Amino acid sequence: MELFFMQLQNLLNFARFWLLPNRVLFIAQTPTPTPKPSPSPIADVELLKTQIQFLQDANTRLNNSFGSFVSAINLSFVVLTLILAVAGAISVYFFSQSLKEARQLVREEVEKRLQASVSEIVGQQVDNLQQILEREKVIGGISIDYVIPQKQPIILDDYPEEYQLILQRGFQVARIVDASKRMKLSSDVVVLDLVNYQLITEPEKISLPESEVNKLVEERVVEQLQNLLKVLPNKSVLVVYVRPGKQRINAIDELAQKVQYYASANTPVNLIGTVVDSAYVADAWKRC
Repeated sequence: MELFFMQLQNLLNFARFWLLPNRVLFIAQTPTPTPKPSPSPIADVELLKTQIQFLQDANTRLNNSFGSFVSAINLSFVVLTLILAVAGAISVYFFSQSLKEARQLVREEVEKRLQASVSEIVGQQVDNLQQILEREKVIGGISIDYVIPQKQPIILDDYPEEYQLILQRGFQVARIVDASKRMKLSSDVVVLDLVNYQLITEPEKISLPESEVNKLVEERVVEQLQNLLKVLPNKSVLVVYVRPGKQRINAIDELAQKVQYYASANTPVNLIGTVVDSAYVADAWKRC
């Protein structure tokens, strides 16, 4: 900008110098009331040469000044372009750095939240697994006596399916008790199987009326319970597996007066679940 004002000042000076000789010439050529002798041709030529030389010098200076002005403007554009380029590069650099930092912050936050979520889920699963292991640990420390009160020994091929299911459940011991001899019970849970033991024979079912059959079922259940209670350990949980049909067996309801903990089941699934629940009761009872 300062250079521009300098060029403008040169132009004004040029105009002043150019107008002054012409003004003098104009005044010199204006007629006056008093006639004077006309100048000589040689003087006019010299004056004209002087004016032409002055104009040429002024034009040269003007061209040089304008060229300098244009060069300065071009230089200014170049400098401004460089400044903008540098500023742009700096902006891109800082934006790139900010973008990297933002990505890093987002990544760290996502990883932090993901880790917290995974830790929570894993913690819950570990707790659930720990509970399962604790329950299975209880099962693994409980012994089962499985009693079928028949008069002849039971061979391996005749072991009932319900006993096989209990055996596979993972108890510490699950044994068939030979009721044909004097029974010795020592386990934590005792199962009295009156389903695979035939309380009523087929001829009795056919020949006797339903009321008589129900009466025989009640009497024989009472008999088997009495025989078992004589050898039942003090801290054993009793499970009675029986299918009385439509009738209700009063002898099982009266067990509460003789046994502290007992339960009954009438299906294989119900039996397995009842035995497992009885194992937890037996484990807690042993800890008392």
